[in-house]
Amino acid sequence: MASRSSPPDATPGGGSDGADPGGGSPVPAWIRRVGLVSWAFVGFVAALAIVVIGLASLTELVVPLALAALGSVVLVGVVDWLERRGLPRGVAAGLVTFLFVAAAIALIVVVTVGVIDQADELADRFDEAWAELAVSIDNQTISDFFAEFEIDLEQAGATLLRGVGTNVGQLVGSTAGAVSGFVLMLVLMYYLLKDGRSLLDRRLTERRPAEREQIERILRQAAATIRANSRGRTILSAVQGVFVTILLTLLDVPLPATVGIVNFVGGFIPYLGAFVGGAFAVLMAVSSGGVELAIGVFLAIVFMNVVLENLLEPRVMGSSMRMHPITVLIATVGGGVVAGLLGLILGAPIVAIVANLYRELRASGFFGRGGTRTPGSAIGAGDATTESGPDPGPSTRT
Repeated sequence: MASRSSPPDATPGGGSDGADPGGGSPVPAWIRRVGLVSWAFVGFVAALAIVVIGLASLTELVVPLALAALGSVVLVGVVDWLERRGLPRGVAAGLVTFLFVAAAIALIVVVTVGVIDQADELADRFDEAWAELAVSIDNQTISDFFAEFEIDLEQAGATLLRGVGTNVGQLVGSTAGAVSGFVLMLVLMYYLLKDGRSLLDRRLTERRPAEREQIERILRQAAATIRANSRGRTILSAVQGVFVTILLTLLDVPLPATVGIVNFVGGFIPYLGAFVGGAFAVLMAVSSGGVELAIGVFLAIVFMNVVLENLLEPRVMGSSMRMHPITVLIATVGGGVVAGLLGLILGAPIVAIVANLYRELRASGFFGRGGTRTPGSAIGAGDATTESGPDPGPSTRT
């Protein structure tokens, strides 16, 4: 009897590797790869959507916690310095939190008092500016403009009053929510400054030495990224505040230092902060010199913001966080689209932290490729890997 040829190795599905179980033509390997990647992408997007929806439903807790974590990472160095000078850590954390609150209140008071002092003059100047605008533009043109939109001022005023009356409760609720969120942020920041490091140490002692070292390295990189972002943002805000202060001083616009402070604080919020600070500067210019001066200030501030936010900001932030300027720009805008104001502030550092985390995990073999395997060194694996490289330096956990 003739011997039969041995069949090809079968897959668990009953067919040969890469072949159709029904006897058809083999499935190309690239199609299988595309299918696996597509399903992995769908799963990743679904998981990300679940996380985003969950965080959105807990905004009242997530936003104060994120801001408190950001503040604690930036200010923990001051607490450490005070502790080294003999001050108990709890007292040092309380002092830093108190100074933070005092600085915020001082800024609010300075700006509010300055605006109140100029309120009457602002109202008179606005009337003059409107009169100048009416003279420079044909009155019939203005009338036609309003007639085209059929604006009834009396009806609009009544509607506005009704809307204000209807939304008073909502306004009060929003203000109370903002105040309570700020208080919650302060409490969380105090405890993170005081006990954050000890809590982290206790959690890390439960890990194997190799895992603990890797987690510490990841946290060090994240803290360094946040501090670099804060340092770069402070530099840009200082440049913006100084420029506006000098400009308004030379043009004899009232409250130049107050307007400069507003622009300095606004500089920490990409794009939106520059708009608010610039609008405040234009209002002060209107109160001092009318429409012509306001237009000149407006053009100067627009030029400054174009240079800062499109040329200097991506370059400064990118060099401080070791990211390409295009990546910084896209991350900032994308963060604002996804998470609003908080996304504008944290978009670029989050992208840098995620990139560092991916590189670290890939080097350790977490994704199943890359790195040099050594027993017991990977996170979440019995025999994970580490990457040979320069010593990361002494541990400075936050």
